[in-house]
Amino acid sequence: MSTSTSTTNSVTSNAANALALLLREDPLLVQHGLTSYRGERSSTGKDSDESTQDEAAYAYAASLLHDNGDFSHGDPESSSGWMSSSGEYRQRASEALAEVDRKLALVDSLSQRISRDAPERVAGPLLRLHGFELDDDGKNNEKDRNRVVASTLTMTATREKAGRLHRQSTLLAQIASRVESTLQRGVTRMESSTTRLSRVLELSSTLKMIMRLQFEARKVCSDGVFMDWDSSAGIGGVDLRDLTRAAASVAVMEELLAHPALTPEDGAQTIDVVEKLRPGAEAVASSVRKAAAGLMNELQNHPSSSSSSLSRLGATLQVYFHLGELHDASWKAVASALSLAEKASSQLFHPAGVQKMKEAAKAEAKALAEEEANKKDSGMDSLSASSGNNPGLAKVDPRQRKKQTEVIYQRVYARKLREKRSALSSKWSTAVADAASRVWNLHRVLARRNDAVSRRNFLEVVAEQDVPEEFRAAEIWLEQRMVGSKTNFSLFSLFWVQMCIGLGGRIQRLLKYDGGSLESDVASLYPAVRAASLEMVTELYDVMQMGLSSLEDAAACFSSSGGSAPAAGVMGGSACLEESVFLGMSGLEEDDMVSRADEAAGGFFGGNSADVWTHDVDSGFGANASLDARAKSGGAAASPTSTLAVFTSAEWIALQGGKGQDGTMGLLPLQKSFLKESKKRLFAPLEFMFPEAVSVDGDGVAQKVLPTLPSRYDLAKLDTNIREELSLADPRTGGGDLSMSTMISETVVDMLHEFCHAARRAISEVGEDRVVDPRTGAASEATKHNLRVANVMSTLATFVRSAPENTFVTPYRPAQSPQHEEASHACSVALLPALQEMENLVKSSILNPLCCALNRRIGNAIAKMHRGIYLSETTDVSQASSFVQLHLTDQFDQVANAYLSQLPGDFASIVASTIATFSIYSFVSNAALVRPLGETSRLRLTQDLADFELVLEQFVFKGGASSLSQIADGKPYAELRAVRQLLYWNMLEDKTLSPAEIAKSLLREVWVKDFRPSTLFHFLFSFAPNLLSSPHHFKRMDAGEYVGTMVKLDGSIEDGEASAWMTCMACCDAYQQRESVDALIVEGDRRISAILMVIGPELLRRRRQ
Repeated sequence: MSTSTSTTNSVTSNAANALALLLREDPLLVQHGLTSYRGERSSTGKDSDESTQDEAAYAYAASLLHDNGDFSHGDPESSSGWMSSSGEYRQRASEALAEVDRKLALVDSLSQRISRDAPERVAGPLLRLHGFELDDDGKNNEKDRNRVVASTLTMTATREKAGRLHRQSTLLAQIASRVESTLQRGVTRMESSTTRLSRVLELSSTLKMIMRLQFEARKVCSDGVFMDWDSSAGIGGVDLRDLTRAAASVAVMEELLAHPALTPEDGAQTIDVVEKLRPGAEAVASSVRKAAAGLMNELQNHPSSSSSSLSRLGATLQVYFHLGELHDASWKAVASALSLAEKASSQLFHPAGVQKMKEAAKAEAKALAEEEANKKDSGMDSLSASSGNNPGLAKVDPRQRKKQTEVIYQRVYARKLREKRSALSSKWSTAVADAASRVWNLHRVLARRNDAVSRRNFLEVVAEQDVPEEFRAAEIWLEQRMVGSKTNFSLFSLFWVQMCIGLGGRIQRLLKYDGGSLESDVASLYPAVRAASLEMVTELYDVMQMGLSSLEDAAACFSSSGGSAPAAGVMGGSACLEESVFLGMSGLEEDDMVSRADEAAGGFFGGNSADVWTHDVDSGFGANASLDARAKSGGAAASPTSTLAVFTSAEWIALQGGKGQDGTMGLLPLQKSFLKESKKRLFAPLEFMFPEAVSVDGDGVAQKVLPTLPSRYDLAKLDTNIREELSLADPRTGGGDLSMSTMISETVVDMLHEFCHAARRAISEVGEDRVVDPRTGAASEATKHNLRVANVMSTLATFVRSAPENTFVTPYRPAQSPQHEEASHACSVALLPALQEMENLVKSSILNPLCCALNRRIGNAIAKMHRGIYLSETTDVSQASSFVQLHLTDQFDQVANAYLSQLPGDFASIVASTIATFSIYSFVSNAALVRPLGETSRLRLTQDLADFELVLEQFVFKGGASSLSQIADGKPYAELRAVRQLLYWNMLEDKTLSPAEIAKSLLREVWVKDFRPSTLFHFLFSFAPNLLSSPHHFKRMDAGEYVGTMVKLDGSIEDGEASAWMTCMACCDAYQQRESVDALIVEGDRRISAILMVIGPELLRRRRQ
């Protein structure tokens, strides 16, 4: 028994050791959770390896048994019972382990054998066991083995196959060699034939070129001698059709002579025929070029808008097109025109020219002044002689004569200087207009001309190449404004912009010359230069508008797709071949500008080309044109150009410096300098306005004194300066143009703005309590000073308001023109901001504090009606003096005499209107608070209303206002008139009516709309019981103080209505509580509270609407 037990233990131990590595890899361990043997410790804290291995071995065996189905799967109790039997468990486990040991031994022997014969059979399962995927080809091992055996070749078979292949390759090589030799012989014969054929073709081509060269040479020969076109060049000495044909022939001859076949290399054999023709062809080409250059120069030097001259220009451009020099010739003509414009600008804007102009004006003025003085002296002598007096007694004092001569000299010098500036500016504008017209004619001829053969537009040919460096700045300027792309290329635009850029730079350099010593003299040129520029641009605009209709046919050349589409018809032909265009024989008069413009563009008979019937005329060119393209004229002659159209034209904008420029282009530097000098002249008198006054007492201590105000002479000097500056825009007196009036007016506005700042500092800042003496109502010294400031501002405003009419209209009456009236109106509109600023200054700093102080005194006087004046029950009402006569009449008379009479009419009307508005609202509001209001009180109040209206009418009349009913849109006066009807409203006498019925009846009254809601609320309180407190009693305020919360001192009432209604509702709520406690109400109408709650929301709703 012990032997079997030891054997079992040894087997178990060996099996456990053998399975040590397999335990980690067998998936059953993970599946059944049998890996918990690791890390177990015994009860003593030490590892028990042997017990652990035994338990693992037993557990593994048990899992094998369980996997083979040895366990009972039906009943868990039987399974647990079986597992609880330790003896049977160990016996079965020992048997299982022994079986495993035998299997391991068998596996070991098999693995050794397989590893020697087929190692892959061992490696494959192991790789799969470790997670690697392998193809399962074990099932087809037999088939693969048979396939391998079948495909295996022996060495003998391989050698036989190689021999057969060698023999076959040798045979194929021989066949290829024979085929190659045969083909080579054919290629050699073919190369020889083609060489001979190419020689024949080359010789034929050379002969054709020689024949073409001879043919073209015969065209330009006369009796065998080449024609000299240079000697016959001139406006009338050359036939342009012959010159055009000669140019076409010369172009063909030059192309042929430059061909390599006719131009052999150095040392090569030449062709006698070609070499014989070469010198004559070169001479003809040179003479044609000279003739074309001479024609272009003469056309540029003798510009004319006649159809013949413009047609010759088109023919000359055709010559350059044939010669391939159209681009260079066009830009050369533009550069020549630009040099002429710059030359004219250099003559006008040059230091020596400016100084020479001043010296000439001084010399002429001095001579004319002496002559005029001598005439005056001789006239006085003759007058004395005719009267019988001694001529010696009539001699003028030398000092007086010198003074008169100086005055005459200054007047004549200013006139001569103005004439010189106008003459020089006119000369400059004429030269620039001449250059611009040349470029414009060139541009529109290029835009309309097409080559008769290639159908290419000339302007497109010029646009294909780069712009010269001389015009690069203009191209950049146009590209930045998205008008310089190739789709709307324009020679005129580039010329005009480049001319403006150069002009701006020249003016800037002149302004900085010698440290700016000539800046004032140069700036004085601006009015004359602007007038001449406006006239020049207007003429150019008219000419461009007339030529625009004929340019519309050229739209296809620069379509939106960028493609080239000739303007001529689809059946061919070109208007440039028309006799009337080349020879000026159109049959139309030279004075027909529309015809001439069309002739320049290549058309005839009203703008129709020779083949216009073959296509539809596209009129879309005007939308995509560059700076020179304008709004379409509809194909007819342009009407007189409007000023607005010229001012919005691109040419005028560029000449004036462009929009948003830095001041370096066109006339913008000159304009800025002119405005700077104008500001200096206008701001110079302000230095002496409102000087700080100084006063020293007997102890030498400086005292605060009010500033000194400008005198009327000072204001007249300001008016004279303003009118002198505005007169610079008058063509007759200032040499400028009327469009400058707005620009100069803005400078005047800046000067008046500075004047307002000085006046604001001169106004005495006094508190409201010190504006008027509270006891006497007289004005304080500070108030009197402020009133004088208001007079100064009013006088200056009057001068400014009348300056435009006195400058532009009055000197020309009764023959003033609409342009003068338009300039006066534009100037008046431009001066409105300054007038508004002056008025706001006087209102905010002087009139408003004065009105508030006066309204406070009047409000306090009106509030005295609550001191019992209407509680007296006097039977004879007519014998008692009214409240208005006792307390208000003297107040208004004092205000009118002390304040309104001291103010100018426009400001006095403002003060009178403000005081009248406040007085009406305050009187009505105080009258509505009178309580109780008996029959006698109503009569007295009615009399006071009549007296009050009469006093206010007289007061407003003294203030300069038209009528009391016109103040504040008539609302205060309407409420004052409606109070009489309110006083005798008697619906409450009917005790049977309910509050709702009374409220509806009251709201239906016509005069209710004229009242403020607070007036009706407070009036109803006069009928209320004693328990219903008055609003001012509820607020613990005096009646006058309470009215002040509703009517502001400036006459505004909008803020007090909502608060008055809230107070009335609070009074009604308090009344309801008191009525519930004390139900015995002897006097008053209990319905008042309910009536107020009904009409209150409705009246407020109507007022909001």
